[in-house]
Amino acid sequence: MTTLELANLNNLWIIDSGATNHMSNKLNSIHDFKSFVCPTFMFVVNGKNAYVKRKGKINLLSNKIKSDVFFLPSFPFQLLFVSKITSTLNYEVIFTPSKVVFQDLVTKKMIDEGFFLHGLYYISHKS
Repeated sequence: MTTLELANLNNLWIIDSGATNHMSNKLNSIHDFKSFVCPTFMFVVNGKNAYVKRKGKINLLSNKIKSDVFFLPSFPFQLLFVSKITSTLNYEVIFTPSKVVFQDLVTKKMIDEGFFLHGLYYISHKS
């Protein structure tokens, strides 16, 4: 992966089916902050605990939906948790070899779509 690709991926969200919560390392993506009274940690994929500094809201899927997100300043990625999207929004997530599509289960209207690159699915969101 080139430096340019890495820089561009840094501003994207990874679509993750194994996460338990949406997670962001960027304050500018999060609104309506709530700080934790006691230090809070979250177990992450590398087997370590990451410090959760705050909880807030993010705008999801073409900025139409707000959802809870944890702010982890030391975490290297931004993750959207598939199960949280499908269970709380009544959306389905369709993975193809080249893209990921989010659509309403009832109307089948496409809400948003992302792309596949280097083994992961990504989506772009503006705060």
